[in-house]
Amino acid sequence: MIVDIDAGNSRIKWRVIKNGAPDYKPPVTDIKTLLAAVETEGPPTRIRLSSVGGRTIAEELEKQAGQWGCQLQQAGTTREAAGVHCGYLEPSSMGVDRWLALLAVRDQFKGACVVVDAGTAITVDLLNRQGYHLGGYIVPGFPMIYQSLNRGTSNIRLEPVSVADCLPGKTTDEAVSHGAYLMIKTLIEASRTTLQTKTQPVKVIVTGGDGSALIDVLSGDCIYVRDLVLDGLEVMFP
Repeated sequence: MIVDIDAGNSRIKWRVIKNGAPDYKPPVTDIKTLLAAVETEGPPTRIRLSSVGGRTIAEELEKQAGQWGCQLQQAGTTREAAGVHCGYLEPSSMGVDRWLALLAVRDQFKGACVVVDAGTAITVDLLNRQGYHLGGYIVPGFPMIYQSLNRGTSNIRLEPVSVADCLPGKTTDEAVSHGAYLMIKTLIEASRTTLQTKTQPVKVIVTGGDGSALIDVLSGDCIYVRDLVLDGLEVMFP
């Protein structure tokens, strides 16, 4: 059994692979809960890890992997892997979750793509047809937008609107929610325009916790993938 783990800024997403079939598990918020949940699945033979949450998670997993007698493989961003060339001046400074998402997109879609991960922060990365990462953007995610406005305004309490929309809002909550969607949509469409040529169609590949809502306001060739980071682990560590 292989365990794939994506330890992000606010949640730990994970899945187990038995007989080649992935089984996605409910996200958890701390490493001890994760280890207890993995224990109920039985001891793994291999753990593949992506972590942007500091050394503590990796150290705890390394210790537990030793007790289970299994291999721990922790991903890192490199200059090149699996046909993708990193566009960062210093590859090690690029978040490994973004790197793994790029590897997964290259493996699954091959052509020019805008890769969007809608989580605590929203990242947008540009990958051309030849597999070169042209760089990207990092902006606040939807919860962070609400939190910043709630902290910076008085006498109002903003609440997220359940419907994804970009039309002018008719209430304060709608104005904030729709404005956030329009900002992110505009960024993604501008990124698509940067990659677009007469002979190079561009797909938008969206993942992350808010990805399924975000894709509702996007136009053109847009695809939602449940978890590109976990898929990228499988590309990096076949």
